[in-house]
Amino acid sequence: MSEGVMLLNEFDCYGFQIDLKESNIEKGLLKFRGKLQEAECVNKNKRMYPFSVLDENVQKLQEVVKARGLLGELDHPTDSIIHFKDASHVITKLWWEANVLMGEGEILNTAMGRQLRALLEGGIRIGMSSRGVGNGKVNENGVLVIGEGYKLITFDAVADPSTPAAFQERVVGKRENYIPQNIDNSSEKNNTSRVYTPKKEIVIAAISGVIRESINKHLARSK
Repeated sequence: MSEGVMLLNEFDCYGFQIDLKESNIEKGLLKFRGKLQEAECVNKNKRMYPFSVLDENVQKLQEVVKARGLLGELDHPTDSIIHFKDASHVITKLWWEANVLMGEGEILNTAMGRQLRALLEGGIRIGMSSRGVGNGKVNENGVLVIGEGYKLITFDAVADPSTPAAFQERVVGKRENYIPQNIDNSSEKNNTSRVYTPKKEIVIAAISGVIRESINKHLARSK
């Protein structure tokens, strides 16, 4: 069973959480590094990319990477075109670690790049997901094995990448002290008088209304 050429966006087995390195705070340069894709791995979309297919694409893209031409967007577009107006980052390096495709890149000072940076600085988990076009053949396990005609276009920043463990941790610059912490609310749990709930808000509003009505009546009588 085969499928025609289609746009292949991988939301589950490939990608990573962006790992920011504030390597040049003065110029606002933000870099990231991490796992981009994995060969011979069945992803959440039930697709598998043979190493030979991915490696051929990686080799073809090396010159594009050197020329700073491998741009990615914030969220996958609906087509295979790279749109300058939506570019948020540029991939600056690609290499293999066994079957894992690793990458480095920079977040651009564009509208989408600034939005991406704001999300990251807000603690939002962002991943990288591959975008390409091609076809494949479904095997006996129902997995679409991508064929040799596959063309890898780029890697986009997404909320839900498709590669397992494709999320990176944030690396902090000298001017930041970003340390994720588990917030302990035990003190508030033990002191119910400090807990502000919607029910309390309703009661307070009702009491305030009664007080206002009483004051208005008193003023009317005084007149």
